[in-house]
Amino acid sequence: MGWREIRSRLWGWLLAAAVVLLAAALPGGAQTRRDTVVIGMAQEPDRLGAFSIMVAASVVEDALYAQAAPFTDRWVRMPVMVEKLPTLKDGDWVVLPNGMMRVTWRLRRGFTWHDGRPVTALDWRFTYGMFRNPQTPQVSRFILNKVDNVLVPNPADPYTMVVQWNELYPFAGSLPFGGAYPLPRHLLETAYLKDPGRLPAHPYWRAPVGHGPYRFVEWVPGSHITLEAYDRFPLGAPKIRRVVFRFILDSTVLQVNQVTGSVDATENSGFDCQTVEQIVRRNPQVTAQFREAMRWERIDFNLDNEWLRDRRVRQAIAHAIDRSALGELSCPGGRQPVAHTWLPPRHPGYNPAVRKYPYEPARARQLLTEAGFTLGPDGILRDPTGKRVEMTIMSTSGNALREQIELLIKEQLREVGIDLRIDNRPASVLLGPVLARRQFPHMILYLSNFSPESMPFNRFHSSQVPTAENNWEGDNRAGWRNAENDRLWEQLVSELDEKRRIQLLRRQQEIFAEDLPSLPLYFALRLTTTHKALRGIRPTGLVGSYLPWNIWEWRWEQ
Repeated sequence: MGWREIRSRLWGWLLAAAVVLLAAALPGGAQTRRDTVVIGMAQEPDRLGAFSIMVAASVVEDALYAQAAPFTDRWVRMPVMVEKLPTLKDGDWVVLPNGMMRVTWRLRRGFTWHDGRPVTALDWRFTYGMFRNPQTPQVSRFILNKVDNVLVPNPADPYTMVVQWNELYPFAGSLPFGGAYPLPRHLLETAYLKDPGRLPAHPYWRAPVGHGPYRFVEWVPGSHITLEAYDRFPLGAPKIRRVVFRFILDSTVLQVNQVTGSVDATENSGFDCQTVEQIVRRNPQVTAQFREAMRWERIDFNLDNEWLRDRRVRQAIAHAIDRSALGELSCPGGRQPVAHTWLPPRHPGYNPAVRKYPYEPARARQLLTEAGFTLGPDGILRDPTGKRVEMTIMSTSGNALREQIELLIKEQLREVGIDLRIDNRPASVLLGPVLARRQFPHMILYLSNFSPESMPFNRFHSSQVPTAENNWEGDNRAGWRNAENDRLWEQLVSELDEKRRIQLLRRQQEIFAEDLPSLPLYFALRLTTTHKALRGIRPTGLVGSYLPWNIWEWRWEQ
């Protein structure tokens, strides 16, 4: 019996059991609920507000905090906390003769913290200073370091702020100093001044006071987070009274919950296309959104490893894995073709001419031989010192799709003499200390989200390798160090001319594809499901604007 048949039978048993339990526990069914929306997620955040790299945290934050200017479903920024986006044409973004810049932001009045205090430019200035401080841990400062200061010209009327940039940056008019929203000065300043290094442990991140359309009510670990509508939200009081983010870490069980109606929507679910289609078939009251996205599914190599620091080994692994089969596992029919670089085809900087690594096990064996490996009597390679080639791949536990991908990779690497061990961890652990502190010995399988403005200097530049010495700052978790790549990124992040940026991006992708610090798998569609009676849903598929980005507009159809 194959894994697809096993999964299908298991799913059928779970569904039958869930239907019986739901019928007994909820007479009248979940569809009678119209003052609440329940969003199911396959991850639980580690914290909210800051110091997290988890998508699950960002999903909840989209309801808890307003944003300066989120991306809409049309992939353009919409001013929310600001009156407008500064532009060079309008004069509120000025390039100075010394290569510095001055950008003036005018804040929309009426935003308040959920404890009633007004949100002002003083909160933005505090947030900048807190994250700019190198003693504040777990912060990427590659944009913050380009800002010299944030000024509030009139503290008595603090709804204008001036961001002084010490160098050019092409997206300085998109978000103030790269931050989507401010944090409360009146609640965090005392702890920050006392000890910036202990900020990630502050209780605020487990019971935050926000300024978005919903306010925090409770967090029951292992179960759910509940938010309630904040009637003073300036863009209009939310039409739905309560939103519950329910954590169902097994994606198969989450699937059952959507079919039976115990959740009204799913986001960050770990679903593949077949799962979503099966949900819609089994429950006609559910609709699915298949959204083109900038979601890069890939394997990061640990380039400090004795084997993987050799580029030939990384290229051999690329040739040994049938990546087209991996995309088909998720979405059959070629909807998620093999990725050859980190930028998707829809991005204007995408380079289709980069080096490619077709599925060629014979070429993989040849490269491994060139790297000095020989085949042992058990069919597993030995390195030049005689050490057996055993590698580990890590990913998120409970994610059925990634577990299937790992099993297929394990089988294919075995064919070229690599013994692959699977060591999965809960998302909060994998995306916390394991990834942030590079605690994966060989390979880690996960996904990154980008936007049309993404300039991932912090992911690729050698100065952004997180270490204990730099307080684990930076997202270059592969540990990639390449001099030409560094020079390109140093030019990219200060180039205001879009055509020149595109040229630089295309050259950078050529270097990336040749050196292969990470193995691109495919660009995943953004898959979400919602009850058909839930209206106002406008998924974007972009980082920072997840399903609830416009949740104040959601409503139940009568």
